[in-house]
Amino acid sequence: MAETDTAIQEEPTSTGTDRENLDRLLKIFNGGTGVNLGKPVRIAQHGRRKVTINDTRRPPPVAPHMTQRVKTFYMDPSEQYSLTSRDTVIIPKVATKSARARSMIGGTPITKETAIQLRKITVGTTVHSFSREWRKSALVFQDSSTKYPYGFQTSRCGSRALILCFQGYLMKHLLFGKQYSSSLASKHALQPSDFERRKALSGAICEVLWQAGNNARCCVCLQQDTAFFDTDYQYRVDGVTEKLNLYEFKKFTDLEMFVKRHLSHFEHENSNGCILLLYSVILSRTVSRIYEDMGISENDRFKLLSDNEECSITLVNLLLTGRAVPHYHNGNIIYDKDGNLLPQPLRGIKERSPVGLLYWDKGEEPDERTEIGSMLKTPKNPIWLTLVNGQYGLLFSNNVDLVSDWRVEHHFTLYYYTGLLTKTYTVLTIETLRVEARVENKPPEENWGNTRYTRRFRCKTGLARKVEEEKIPPLEKCILTKWYGANVDWDGVYPFY
Repeated sequence: MAETDTAIQEEPTSTGTDRENLDRLLKIFNGGTGVNLGKPVRIAQHGRRKVTINDTRRPPPVAPHMTQRVKTFYMDPSEQYSLTSRDTVIIPKVATKSARARSMIGGTPITKETAIQLRKITVGTTVHSFSREWRKSALVFQDSSTKYPYGFQTSRCGSRALILCFQGYLMKHLLFGKQYSSSLASKHALQPSDFERRKALSGAICEVLWQAGNNARCCVCLQQDTAFFDTDYQYRVDGVTEKLNLYEFKKFTDLEMFVKRHLSHFEHENSNGCILLLYSVILSRTVSRIYEDMGISENDRFKLLSDNEECSITLVNLLLTGRAVPHYHNGNIIYDKDGNLLPQPLRGIKERSPVGLLYWDKGEEPDERTEIGSMLKTPKNPIWLTLVNGQYGLLFSNNVDLVSDWRVEHHFTLYYYTGLLTKTYTVLTIETLRVEARVENKPPEENWGNTRYTRRFRCKTGLARKVEEEKIPPLEKCILTKWYGANVDWDGVYPFY
């Protein structure tokens, strides 16, 4: 039998009449009058013909918005200071702060309202400002002649956690950022040239900021020489916040080019590099979204830095995962340990992080230790930020299979880096493969087995564990929270944590 609705065309012959054809289809089958271009889905069927229109019921994820309107910044490759190759050339370091300020073009000056929001969410008030240690902190590399030219210099101050978070993403780009990676290439990546480590640094900064902006937008803060607004009793000058120039990006390629050109703003000591990165991460996430992640209102008193200017759990999670959640466990907890419903859920990590975290505090009771979820214990890359008795460090491996293949965990090597002037770096050998003990005439608490390489395991019985507890260095206890019962060899170095 012939088809009756011959007015419907199978394939439109002209691209200029697509809208009329779709409108006619809607009128025939659904009685509609128009359609928006979007994701094509199959919504109607007439006889043997299947009609496809566009579905707009699910809008794309909306990027967080700032209270201040910031113009989107686009990179123009035709400018005189443009890169000859977007992926290989990085603008060299600019010596002085004035020269770096003169190199900036475009951007949106910060308003007093945005500056007040930044000061309140970081230090809690517009009267107090950052300490001298924070102002001196920046992403400064170690000397290339050392054993760890890939590392940043750190000090025992509050900015150390922020620097080591960026250090973790830097190691990700150095070790696993290449298209064709191998164990030999990963080993040589620990001795990078100045070009390689600066390229990895620009990639690490871009990834952290883009991740904080929901992979849709981000904001970069750079410091000018003069303030952009007059101060009054509501705001006290700190020499940094009122001089910020804001650059918003909605394309990752533009962000990469911009960071490569202005990398020197974050590399020099006394350049407020860590403060600029902290403000950039906050504005990329936006202040309102940070409060939403935590589940509190903007009227609640909260700040990302403690009274001692140490980074809070919320800030560390924001740097590692892109979400400002106040706990380390997986997902949201809605019941307490007794099974009672909590007034508000405890928000945690919802997906595997690119860089993980391990935690140990000797002051916690065994039954009340801080829970670290598997999303942080088993990250996408074998890199962990460690927090041992209030001191931050970084553990990493050059074998990417360590977090995906359980057989690699039998015997592997970890590198531990702190960035301090002393007790900076060491290599740890971990063994977890158990072999049955064959030693006779020994008490049960001592006859616990050996490894394949004739080293003893940590005991699992309560009596033997009490005997060995005081002999285990704190860093080993932190490692045992991930690989329980493993043996840790310090490679001849006296344990310093």
